[in-house]
Amino acid sequence: MSRALLRQARLTRRQLISFALASAAINGIITASVGAWLAQTYSAYQSRRQAIETIAHLVYERRTRAGMVASAIRRHADVEEVRHRKQAYDEAYVDWNKNVLLNLFAIREAAGDLKFSALEPLFEDHLIAAMADVDRCITKAYDARILNQDAKALLETCRMAELHQFVLDCGATFTNELYKLTRLTFIPFTGEFLKTKELAEAKIREACVTTAVPKTPPTPTPAAPPVAATVPEPSPASKPTETLTPAKAETSSDAKAPVPAPLPAATDAATK
Repeated sequence: MSRALLRQARLTRRQLISFALASAAINGIITASVGAWLAQTYSAYQSRRQAIETIAHLVYERRTRAGMVASAIRRHADVEEVRHRKQAYDEAYVDWNKNVLLNLFAIREAAGDLKFSALEPLFEDHLIAAMADVDRCITKAYDARILNQDAKALLETCRMAELHQFVLDCGATFTNELYKLTRLTFIPFTGEFLKTKELAEAKIREACVTTAVPKTPPTPTPAAPPVAATVPEPSPASKPTETLTPAKAETSSDAKAPVPAPLPAATDAATK
């Protein structure tokens, strides 16, 4: 039966062996390529997921340390406790700042962009800027507490409570949306990633831009009262030396002195 089929198909044994070897080679190449692609995809997924988890860890650690310093200042704790908490906050501050560039690279990779991501300005101009405002507020209040001044009033002036809550809302939304972008998928060319990316940018913009804490305006310094301008009196030397006649002295500068009427002709005749 098989020989009849071979004769009908006009295939020799050598052709069958060549076909089997070629099929095995092609199957091996495809299997190796797909396996390598799956391994690379999973490795990239693991590295991106770990990078986003690192960003979340740094954001929450710095925010928590800042809140502990503010809490100690509000309840007027001992100076040693305030110093201990401020030292722990400074360590978190250093860890954050030395990883800022790496965090930007992680955001760029999670967003699938090669050169620049639209999420980077949102991260730098809003989340990092808000954390910088928190740092300035904490530093001023800490310095005032060391000098036994009213540090609690400084926390209220720089709106520490609102900044602390904003960092939580913006940081949580940012890391959550980045975490969604690193979701593992083996179905390319579906357009689902672009839709997820656009939705993530909209949510991050709403949480970090729309609800941003306005900057505290500087306290204006009271203006000095206006000084009345005094006109110096002219010195006697500068006054005119012209002697005024009685007619000029009685009339103003604008009005002219009246001209006396001529005497009648009869008077002239009588005098002659």
